[in-house]
Amino acid sequence: MKRAAALLAAPLSVAAAFFFLPLALMAWRSLTAADGTLSLEHYARFATDSYYIGGLFITLGTALLVTLISLTCSYPVAYTYWRAGGRARSALVVLLLSPFYANVVVKVFGWMVLLPSAWLDGYAGVLIVSVHRAMPFMVLLLAGAMSRIEPEWIESARTCGASGGRVLRTIIWPLSIPGAVAGAVLVFSMTVAAYVIPAIIGGAWRGRFLPVLMYQQMTIAQDWGFGAAIGMILLVASVITIAIGNGLVRLSGAGTMMRERVDG
Repeated sequence: MKRAAALLAAPLSVAAAFFFLPLALMAWRSLTAADGTLSLEHYARFATDSYYIGGLFITLGTALLVTLISLTCSYPVAYTYWRAGGRARSALVVLLLSPFYANVVVKVFGWMVLLPSAWLDGYAGVLIVSVHRAMPFMVLLLAGAMSRIEPEWIESARTCGASGGRVLRTIIWPLSIPGAVAGAVLVFSMTVAAYVIPAIIGGAWRGRFLPVLMYQQMTIAQDWGFGAAIGMILLVASVITIAIGNGLVRLSGAGTMMRERVDG
């Protein structure tokens, strides 16, 4: 027990120093007024300004939309990767991992060359580039979940007369839901906190995303208290959204019932 505690001490200390401590400082700054007293004035300013409230809904809504599109587009790719043979799977691995070799700024500028001018500075461009950035993560997590499906289960279902669509609907999809949930949480978290994509190609929508507004308040307006409040509101709203999504998945019982049938 003492050895395990000693091994955990280093990573926990790093997490506390580089995550929890800055988060606590940001929360403290968001509650500090210009005169140094504790106040909720920054949160009141946010709550009473329709522009910032709209920015919150646009940021969360865009993250949800990117997550849904990424899941829809990634599932066939993950299924193809799961069913592929040796050489085809190796080629797919290279294609899936290649986006990780380029920085997000480089990828954004690459898309600026490819996108039509009508999409370059606007919401459509933000969606396209965000989905492109998120898909490799979603595909790999979905494929990892599918890899746990035993071939015998599918063969048994087909032996019993199940069609390909029914096998996909009653076996593959329910058992791959853990990967879908993990991918959705990761993609949503990445998108809701993204700054580079909306800042570079957002155009008129640039100032509608909270990460960009937070940056503007802290660096341009030098209003660190209000910028910190924006960050805390976005963090809390994101955690609540993820918790609601996970709760809905648990309430639906998807995946659990199928596992019980297979194990039984």
